[in-house]
Amino acid sequence: MSEKDINEKNIVLIPCSGSEYHGELARQVAIHLAEKSKIASISSMTCSTIFLKNILLEKEQLVEITKNHLKHSFIIVINGCNTACASVIYKHLDVVPDLIISVQDIIPKQRMNLNDLNTFKNLPKLSEIKEEGITKVIEFVLQELKNKGLRINKFNEN
Repeated sequence: MSEKDINEKNIVLIPCSGSEYHGELARQVAIHLAEKSKIASISSMTCSTIFLKNILLEKEQLVEITKNHLKHSFIIVINGCNTACASVIYKHLDVVPDLIISVQDIIPKQRMNLNDLNTFKNLPKLSEIKEEGITKVIEFVLQELKNKGLRINKFNEN
């Protein structure tokens, strides 16, 4: 973790873009934080997949623009699960997040019996993201930001 102070003008949210429930929950949390929360006025989202695409396609100028923007931002990575793909992509590129959240640590995954195919049928559906799950993770993120010194109450909630 960086020792950088929270820049009250620029928080960048980097969510998981996973295809499972917790990945979609991470993405929904980032959308709510960037558009509807107390920190919406100072937050934006970026996409790990687009950043990775620019690297793979050797679009160095776009990669450098993104990295430069991130250097001057307070970076929050919101991983869906403990595989932490979003964190791993940026770590590989020497981009150090200021705050890393794992949705799975806040809302544990359902245990799966890999020998029972019915287990997969009973997993939470992407289309069934629960508002209370989004709210719980948002509250956790905002509390972590308070713990790091961001004066959350000075911002108006959208």
